[in-house]
Amino acid sequence: MKIFIAADLEGATGVVHHDQLMPEGRGYAAAQRLLTADVNAAIEGVLRVSPSSTFVVGDGHGPMRNIILEELHDAAELVIGSAKPQNKPLCQLQGIDESFDLACMVGYHSKAGTPSGLLAHTYIGSLVREWRLNGMAVGEVQMNAAVLGSFGVPVGLIVGNSDLEPEVRAWDRNVEFVSTKRTLGPTAAICATPGRTHSLIADAAAKVVSQNIHADLYNIGHTRIEVDTYRREQCDKASSVPGITTSGEFTIVAEADTAAKAFQLMWSACTRALDETPSWLA
Repeated sequence: MKIFIAADLEGATGVVHHDQLMPEGRGYAAAQRLLTADVNAAIEGVLRVSPSSTFVVGDGHGPMRNIILEELHDAAELVIGSAKPQNKPLCQLQGIDESFDLACMVGYHSKAGTPSGLLAHTYIGSLVREWRLNGMAVGEVQMNAAVLGSFGVPVGLIVGNSDLEPEVRAWDRNVEFVSTKRTLGPTAAICATPGRTHSLIADAAAKVVSQNIHADLYNIGHTRIEVDTYRREQCDKASSVPGITTSGEFTIVAEADTAAKAFQLMWSACTRALDETPSWLA
């Protein structure tokens, strides 16, 4: 099997606070190790059932240089580097194509606006008030699933914070979900130990492969993405990207015949909307 693992950080084992999320934070180095271990657990679980499987891991958080390459399982390759549109137009999913059999998402969080959601946001917290996919408010996991569906790749496993699970279940009942912690609020949770989450993630990954468990393929065809921004000037800047339209003073719109194409257009607009290039896009 060939498996793509999209990795984020906020839903990784033990990650609960903003000071763990960026290189300048005092907890960042520990969070890197925890995320790397979670990804390795998923790989090890798959290999238990399918020893010849290969993996591409997309480092998909912030600077996208979070996973520790020298500690990553040797069965995997790692997509590293800034999500500027000219580098990674598919952002967290750069490297995906039709050759993959399955995708997993490790380290994920709930969408922007989730009540008391742990580190909840959608892609860019300072920009996105709400992200809608064909009229439905979605988070990163559902949007990513739609992009993966454009390539014919289903999602088998999602690992993240407990408050993400209701969001996932509203989209698909079949996908396997592992919670790394029980959310208490925006920056606190009851966390399982790394040893415990390692076992849970590995066992779930093995189950997905051995029982052929995955979400229904989410190939939605023609796609309209609407993003409500926080400020009018963000909307104005984003609308300068060719192909982007607006709906009112705060909403940018991208449409295309596939979710992947619509996402690429919207990602270009979102990065253009920022007041200045942040360090994580440098």
